[in-house]
Amino acid sequence: MPLRTALKDTKLIAALLTTAENEARTTGDAEPGAEHLLIASLVVDDDSARTALGIDAAAARRALADVHREALAALGIESDSTDPLPAASGLYRAETSLQEALRRTGVIAKHSPTGLRSAHALIAVAEREHGTSARLLMRLGVDREQLIAAATAALT
Repeated sequence: MPLRTALKDTKLIAALLTTAENEARTTGDAEPGAEHLLIASLVVDDDSARTALGIDAAAARRALADVHREALAALGIESDSTDPLPAASGLYRAETSLQEALRRTGVIAKHSPTGLRSAHALIAVAEREHGTSARLLMRLGVDREQLIAAATAALT
């Protein structure tokens, strides 16, 4: 991998992780999960994930709020709003779902001639069959297999 590609990949990973963390803390989640990585992939400069999903970050945020509200309601807890948390400090911490999705992103992007793209992260999240990110995609009316195909096409 050329040095320029490695530097570009490192910058995109940093942008994805920072954005995912900010998205999580804005919604009151202490640590980002794969669902926040999905939203981050729609916010970063690289547009391959936006092209593949065809949904903007604002719509994904609204859908995530609905998913959270539904999960709380299933537990008998009513919640119309969540207070944002202050900016994180110290070591970067993330939920296991984000850690797994990020590892998978690296595997998927490893042999990509374009280097890492936001669509690689979107594919990694779409491959997850369970959890909040899977429920988010369902709430958005997105078929996971079709999204993976669209994201793969966006990489070419």
